Amino acid sequence: MGWFATPLFNGDYPQVMKEYIGRKSGQQGLGTSRLPVFSPQEKSYIKGTCDFLGLGHFTTRYITQKNYPSGLGDSYFADRDLAELVDPQWPDPGSEWLYSVPWGFRRLLNFVKTHYGNPMIYVTENGVSEKMFCTDLCDDWRMKYFKDYINEMLKAIKDGVNVKGYTAWSLLDNFEWDRGYSERFGLFYVDFRNKNKPRYPKASVQFYKRLISSNGFPNQREVRPTLTIPPGCRDSLTVYWMCTGGKLEKESRGDVLLQLGQCMMKFRYQMIKESSSSTDQICLLPLLLLK
Repeated sequence: MGWFATPLFNGDYPQVMKEYIGRKSGQQGLGTSRLPVFSPQEKSYIKGTCDFLGLGHFTTRYITQKNYPSGLGDSYFADRDLAELVDPQWPDPGSEWLYSVPWGFRRLLNFVKTHYGNPMIYVTENGVSEKMFCTDLCDDWRMKYFKDYINEMLKAIKDGVNVKGYTAWSLLDNFEWDRGYSERFGLFYVDFRNKNKPRYPKASVQFYKRLISSNGFPNQREVRPTLTIPPGCRDSLTVYWMCTGGKLEKESRGDVLLQLGQCMMKFRYQMIKESSSSTDQICLLPLLLLK
């Protein structure tokens, strides 16, 4: 972050960055540093040119010193002489690079406060993905991630950090850079195989909806497991496991083989009728893991 934020707030690159790249450039036989040098006029011009800091944050790393030979070239990773480490006990619910480390979020926000004069901060991206091919619409790990990270943001606000807004990443499953459609960050599941791209709410939709409507964490006791069948799936008995509000047609009652998306894992659930209305609400109880 300092590579870009420090010039905007302080008028120049971080001192440690200038020293490291300057030393590496000398070892490579270059007469001057590969890092461009701001003129006094440029420093004066760029300093303080942002009204707020837009911050995207997903995960945290430990770092340790690691000396990279100058012969490796002039890559960003070789220049900084660092190795990244993770704690094997950190939850890794999403992408292979994404570990849930909520306390790191609070530290980052306090870093901005300390080093950049406590500017207004808008968290523009924060979220977690599924790493399985099949999307489980009962994304309890995503709800826990949001709860833990937003709670750490609240602690930072109480520390005096000037956080003005927060945006979850992301509303819909979408194209994730070089990962394409293989990783899903969305609150809404998107069926990319269907030309109409139908969208189905994951459990985190109701969690996040309640959070922003009440400006506080929802009561989890209000959320009950239910079942939703997306259009077109009734014949094949393909149904989606959800944690929030679902309806089941009368003719589909009974034990149903759940095919969660493209997963090979199959579950059998017992459906318990909760009312005798024309459209019954169905509660699910897990019974047996078949495969």
